[in-house]
Amino acid sequence: MTHKAFFCQHWSDAFRAAAFQSRLHDPAMAQRWAQARFFEGFLPVRQRLACRALIEATVEAMPDIPVPEGGWCSCVLSDATARLYPQHRRPATEPQEDFALCALLAIQLLLEEERRALPFDWHIDFAFCADEEAAGSPFYPRFLQVWRQDFVYELLRLGSELTPFSTLQHIAMVHHVAMTAGRALRRSGAAVDLALTSAAAAGHDIGKFGCMPGERVPYLHYYYTDEWLTRSGLPQVGQVAGNHSTWDLELANLSVESMLLIYADFRSKQRREADGRETAALYALKDAFDVILSKLDNVDAAKKRRYEYVYRKLRDFEDYLIAHGVDVTLQGRNTEPSPPPDIALMKPDEYYRAFCLTAVEHNLDMMRRLSHEGLFSDLLEMARSEKDWTRVRTYLCVLEDYFTYLSTNQKIQTVYFLYELLLHPEGDIRRQAAALMGQVMAKFSLRYKKELPSSAPRAAVEQTQFALWSQYLNLLFYPDHKLTPQQTSHIRFTAKLVVSATLENCAPQETEQFLSVLLSHYQSPHVEDEGAALALTDTLCYLPLKLLTEERAEQVAAFALAQCRGHSPSLQAAALQFFFRASQTLPESHPLRSALERLRQEELTFALPSLRYRYARVCGVPAEQAMEALTNEEVSDILLDNLKTATPWMIKVVNVELLSRYAACGMGSAMQIAAHFANLIRVSEAVVVRQRAGRALLGIAPRLTSEERNEIAVELAKALESGHYEFSKYIPQYLGTFMLWLPPAELDEVIDYLAELLSHSADSVVASALDTVGFALESYRTYPQRFPEEEAVWDRRRRRLAGLLLKGMASYRQAVQQEAMYVLGDTLFASPRFPDERRAWLFTLCAHKLLFLMHENQEEGLNDLYCSAALYRMYQFIVRYETDNGPFRFTQRQKVAFFPGTFDPFTLSHKALACTIRDMGYEVFLAVDEFSWSKKTQPSLIRRRIASMSVADEFHVHLFPYNIPVNIATPGDLRRLKDMFAGRELYLIVGSDVIHGASSYKAAPSPDSVHSMNHIVFRRVSALHGEEKDMDADVGMITGKVVQLQLPSQLEDISSTRIRENIDMNRDISHLIDPMVQEYIYQRGLYLREPQYKPLLSPGTLRFDEAAPEAPLLAELQAIGMPPAAAQGVQRRGERIMTLRSGDELLAAASFDQRRTRELLALLGDPVRVNAVRNAASGRLLCITGMYGRDDESLQLLLTQLFAQAMEQDCLWALFAALDAPASPMADDLLRQQGLRPVRPGDPSLLLADMSAPVVFLQNVETAIKPPFSGDSAVLSAIRQARRRFKLGLVALYPGRLIFTISSQLVLHRLVEKITALNGVPMTPTQPRVLGPYMCVPFGKLLRRAAIPNTVTKTIHTDKVFAADRRTQWIQAFPGYAPLADQMRVVHSFRRPVILVDDQLHTGRRIGVLDPLAREQQVEIKEVLVGILSGQGRDLAQQLGRDVDYVYFVPNLRAWYVESTLYPFIGGDTVEHPAMERSGLQPSVNLVLPYVYPEHLRQCGADAAYTFSRTCIENTLYIIEALETAYRRVYARSLTLRRLSEAVVLPLCPDKGRMSYNPDGAVSDYLRDDLETLRRLKNLFR
Repeated sequence: MTHKAFFCQHWSDAFRAAAFQSRLHDPAMAQRWAQARFFEGFLPVRQRLACRALIEATVEAMPDIPVPEGGWCSCVLSDATARLYPQHRRPATEPQEDFALCALLAIQLLLEEERRALPFDWHIDFAFCADEEAAGSPFYPRFLQVWRQDFVYELLRLGSELTPFSTLQHIAMVHHVAMTAGRALRRSGAAVDLALTSAAAAGHDIGKFGCMPGERVPYLHYYYTDEWLTRSGLPQVGQVAGNHSTWDLELANLSVESMLLIYADFRSKQRREADGRETAALYALKDAFDVILSKLDNVDAAKKRRYEYVYRKLRDFEDYLIAHGVDVTLQGRNTEPSPPPDIALMKPDEYYRAFCLTAVEHNLDMMRRLSHEGLFSDLLEMARSEKDWTRVRTYLCVLEDYFTYLSTNQKIQTVYFLYELLLHPEGDIRRQAAALMGQVMAKFSLRYKKELPSSAPRAAVEQTQFALWSQYLNLLFYPDHKLTPQQTSHIRFTAKLVVSATLENCAPQETEQFLSVLLSHYQSPHVEDEGAALALTDTLCYLPLKLLTEERAEQVAAFALAQCRGHSPSLQAAALQFFFRASQTLPESHPLRSALERLRQEELTFALPSLRYRYARVCGVPAEQAMEALTNEEVSDILLDNLKTATPWMIKVVNVELLSRYAACGMGSAMQIAAHFANLIRVSEAVVVRQRAGRALLGIAPRLTSEERNEIAVELAKALESGHYEFSKYIPQYLGTFMLWLPPAELDEVIDYLAELLSHSADSVVASALDTVGFALESYRTYPQRFPEEEAVWDRRRRRLAGLLLKGMASYRQAVQQEAMYVLGDTLFASPRFPDERRAWLFTLCAHKLLFLMHENQEEGLNDLYCSAALYRMYQFIVRYETDNGPFRFTQRQKVAFFPGTFDPFTLSHKALACTIRDMGYEVFLAVDEFSWSKKTQPSLIRRRIASMSVADEFHVHLFPYNIPVNIATPGDLRRLKDMFAGRELYLIVGSDVIHGASSYKAAPSPDSVHSMNHIVFRRVSALHGEEKDMDADVGMITGKVVQLQLPSQLEDISSTRIRENIDMNRDISHLIDPMVQEYIYQRGLYLREPQYKPLLSPGTLRFDEAAPEAPLLAELQAIGMPPAAAQGVQRRGERIMTLRSGDELLAAASFDQRRTRELLALLGDPVRVNAVRNAASGRLLCITGMYGRDDESLQLLLTQLFAQAMEQDCLWALFAALDAPASPMADDLLRQQGLRPVRPGDPSLLLADMSAPVVFLQNVETAIKPPFSGDSAVLSAIRQARRRFKLGLVALYPGRLIFTISSQLVLHRLVEKITALNGVPMTPTQPRVLGPYMCVPFGKLLRRAAIPNTVTKTIHTDKVFAADRRTQWIQAFPGYAPLADQMRVVHSFRRPVILVDDQLHTGRRIGVLDPLAREQQVEIKEVLVGILSGQGRDLAQQLGRDVDYVYFVPNLRAWYVESTLYPFIGGDTVEHPAMERSGLQPSVNLVLPYVYPEHLRQCGADAAYTFSRTCIENTLYIIEALETAYRRVYARSLTLRRLSEAVVLPLCPDKGRMSYNPDGAVSDYLRDDLETLRRLKNLFR
């Protein structure tokens, strides 16, 4: 079938379709069109079709239908418009309407053919989402259906031809820009809903067709767009499409889909040509700004500022697109997102833009979570389940910032959630939730904030809004009767807050309706429920009294008067408060004045002095005169009543006001009243009483003496540390402001105390200290007015306050980081009391460090929720400030000091030196070495974290990027360092001892060598470091500038050794390191029993020899247990003897031979025995005829050597034949541990094992135990017994298979021999040191913490990591170390060929990851050296093109077991986990039951797997119990989980999901629990 014939058929089918004919008045019309062939004149399509020509051709084909008024083209356009907006339908006959509908279908079919035949033109075509792009979208199929069914595109084409407007071109351009940018953004990894973007962009200006004649299209088309899409069942699309105005950027954050639409709409603009027609054009963002500015109505300075504000947000969004690799020129030149410079190295303009982009990214991500119905519901559920009130507070902040563009359903959910929070035990949460509830009520219909047509019906959302208002007012005043009295009281108290927030934030035209619903509750002045009456009366104080009509004023006055006349002191107090407010604020003509007069005339009497005072004030009596009636006894009673829990909170409030005024009038003791207020802040149960007391305390502060202020401030500060956070959390707001009334010396003491609290072990105490610092900084501008001092001193103090907040950001504790971020965002940047110029100062001061800390801590708990909440406030300020005041003024120092070091740990001496150099005008960069050759350092990222915490509060002191290695001995690295700071003066900070001893300084100077660098040299002269040296001689070879410093002796005495000694004795080290770091070290168990230097491995004294059975040797063998008969037999048969010696001492020996099965008769001499062996084995055999030794460990080493040698010589079976004498019990037991079993039942003289594919067992538990316990006899005995059980467990798992047991210690010694031999250096250290040309780079576990003699040794720290579900595993950097690529980069910086050393090479996971990195960094690999090499591993090395050597070769490895990894807490494999366990141990998995049931155990059978797993846990328990006993004996205290690192090298804890460990619990208890858990599973594995 030709295409034309196909189209003809398609044409006929379309008109005959039942669904289409059902839309016609007369289906016969469709039949006529189905048979018509006028369309053939337009086929094939070679150019763009004209809709007018299509309509005219149809008219000619059907001339019998009367032409409507205005012609057919106008009729079809009108009909297409009316299908979207029925109000535009013109009068027409039924045949005319049917004709128009058929014409639209005809146009649709021909335009589809046009799209098929012609190239895509984004000026008029739409590239809608492909199926995979819209996969999972719940609405996009519906949108495409509406687009086609309502003939939207046909309407646009008709409109472009028949009207002067370019709506089609504009919408098509907007769709093209939005989708092109959206697709590129999605490819970069950003979360973009392309279906929503496409639908909203295609429909965003359809509302222009809905505007009626005379209506202002630019202002009303938003409404009509939303109305059409909502009516079409696409409300989520309407919410985006209907809010695409640039002005929408003013009010709130928008989703990325909304931003893409506004951005695209902003750049696509129409211009009017000379003939009156519009044309659409695409502009660059800046050019579009000028175009739109020229079109705005009534542009004045304020409107221009508003426009610049929203333009600035669009500019930041475009920067965000560019940062993600989007080509904003739309030329298709999208790129991979380029990594930005490291934050520490950014210039001011770079980190400023990076900060803005970070804010944009966080806001877009948060809007994604909130705009998605499912994610939003999840967010609310997370908030509901949150127990920490500070986290709930952050959820509320997020909702407050982002609720504007929530959907109607989401806002209903939000109000319900907020009402639930009114029951929260924390008063702050209740108040915040109530205020937000009012805001949501007030702005419920904010999406309709744009101009509405005069004919627009009242939207359903507005009806919902006031129905919700009425519903929740009832629930606020009359809560559910099932609630407890306290819960009911909580809800009623917040009613006034909800009402206040609603009336303050609602649109002026809506105030009347809100008031009408509210005042319906005041119709009767008598309310039976006193609690409800109190809530209603208290709420009166928050009414907009000036808006009350005379009738409503009389209504509320009657209600309040009734309460005054009652007998409830609380109701009287609330009513009097209302009347007092009215008397102070209302004009004389206000209707409420008459009610005030009636109240005065009634001459009411009140029992309480505070009520009498308030009544007198309402009656117009001056405060001083009203106070005269107050006696000292009454004041004492008030002070006492305020401390009673039985006193109602309302009475306490008026009492506080009375006392405040009493003190203000100079009556009574100001100090006594101030102390009373301070006490109320600390202990009052009612939040409102604390707040009133706090404000009163601040009011009385000027009347106190300096000594009295100091006493109050000290008491409040000490209360922060009380540990009762439910009380102390209310202190910071008032202490932070009150402390600014202290003289400088006393103020600095309080700040010092707050700084100490930042290292407190309780998160709540640290949070209170941070809050106090925030409030102090907020009000600090008033301090110079009270206490004039030099500006430098004043500025240094405020910089210290800001630094303390950053120190909180650098904390290792999640709660502290989050509180610091909250203080910055909410207390400071969102505070109306913190002026813009102060915010600008704070931002320019902190932006660089803040950005750095946010990125450093993003995996440590500073989650998106907190960042988004704080960044929203900061970003709003940034945009507004820059719009009003121009760019921020950042400064950059021109002198840079580069300070490299191990910093293990970073001490106060290091900090003092860095700050001293900083104060000399330098920008200081601390470069933490990735790893040290000789020192046994903590992981680099831990040392970096310690340095970061130490200097977080010091400005102009930064951490140098860890992924840029700088080796001062490598000129290339120094040249790169200079290039990084081009245009600035670079100095290198080193100690005088480094210059004196480092080889790089002793080498001859060369271009860019270290000698050419400018230097800052700090001299070490204390007794700790020896006698003073001739520094002039030391620096003489330096050709750059030299600045010399000398550290004070007390700082020089701070050493790593001293710190470690104090840590081992659990002493305070805050005078040696930063106090926060001290807490971190003790919490994580760092440096406990850790030697400062790596052990230097030696080759060992063990050696294996093979010899003939000569008489002297046989005589020596008889001394270690060889029977004479055995000696004779060996000599007679001519077997070989293998011996193990330590020096000259003989430790063990074995007689052996290698035979094929056909040669066994000559050896065994018995055909029956030979046949038994032949039936079980074939091929080449290792035949052992005797074993003798001093102990089982020596025999095990000898057996391993025999097996290894035999496997290399292709032996497939191991046979033990006792030919001359039975094997000793020790030898027999050891052979059975290797998997050898009797060939014939009951015959122990003939044992056999299959060694064609052995199970390799690496015994290494001793290396996982720290000294002195690794040498403790009881611990070693426990290890040996556990090891025997372990090997027998392997035998049961793999019956008949050889268990090839390897000693890690022997492998280490052999590796040392091979490395030193390859490097051409002696195996013992030399003096002076002579280094070989190659660098040893271990990347497994065996050599991780050791050094090789005379060889540069740098470990690449790798780790095998399991996913949380344990199904997948991968290789990555060991926890605490830099990524593997960065570690390899450091290796490359040494410019030496390397010897890569691994434990084993079989699957090649580690080498498979490292080899590409080495090639990428052009690291020259001399050789790969491994402890155990399998045949598969050798093949892999050949494929990689790497030479490989080994200690042991196993041609065909069946399985691989490492002893320590199967013992919980002692070893294991890391599990991917969001955070370290609170015990300080890394979560791990041991591949045994009950932690996991791995496939290799499953294949061995359920019963064997269960038994083996039980053996592993029992072995661990046995060893741990021995360690606990030894630990108590040595240190006289218990070995807890927290202190396990004192006994175990790298302790881990089995990951159990959400279950956490008690750090002070005993490990043995956890093991017993795991063993019991396993026993309960026994029946599953039997």
